[in-house]
Amino acid sequence: MTKQKAISVQKLIGKGYNRFWHNKQFYRVVKGSRGSKKSKNTALNFIYRIMKYEWANLLVIRRYSNTNKQSTYTDFKWAANKMGVMHLFKFNESLPEITYLPTGQKILFRGLDDPLKITSISVDVGMLSWVWIEEAYQLESEDSFRTLVESIRGSHDDPEFFKQITLTFNPWSERHWLKRVFFDAETREKDTFATTTTYRVNEWLDDVDRQRYEDLYRTNPRRARIVCDGEWG
Repeated sequence: MTKQKAISVQKLIGKGYNRFWHNKQFYRVVKGSRGSKKSKNTALNFIYRIMKYEWANLLVIRRYSNTNKQSTYTDFKWAANKMGVMHLFKFNESLPEITYLPTGQKILFRGLDDPLKITSISVDVGMLSWVWIEEAYQLESEDSFRTLVESIRGSHDDPEFFKQITLTFNPWSERHWLKRVFFDAETREKDTFATTTTYRVNEWLDDVDRQRYEDLYRTNPRRARIVCDGEWG
């Protein structure tokens, strides 16, 4: 990892994400309420990891490619700025693509419009070792997901090397394949870390935000179960 002033991970991520931050299982899955800082913490985590592991490259996936620029790409700019390392990264908005300047490692952004095109992605430095699927609930097809997972292959001689698929989403329906594959005890994938987060762990919300969420319990209890509690709809 490039020498920088010490970064306090605890202060950076706040409460509720310590296990997520350090987890290295193959599947790392977070369902959560809105405002639970899951996307922001994931972006922080990957900026930190790219700087720490020189073999690592990241592929960021959303259902449609044109939605990355307004969401995940912006989250990475925010994360690099919050960590004080903006000068170490080149942000190419037209692609979009992010390059870690000291090593040439990449953060690539794609949509799952055509999953077969993703399987041929290659990088110049290290290997494509991680995938982040944001708003994973929008992936209607489990087959497309499986095709994407197959693109993460190979090994590295670094003893700290690990491959990982991270999924973040709001759990709008219990009928979605994500529940069966990652949360149901009888059918969940092996080597999976799955957790649920809520807005209550988000120190960055103000009183107005919190009141808006909490008022849902009165006005729309069924929606509050998803939006506030991060439970399956």
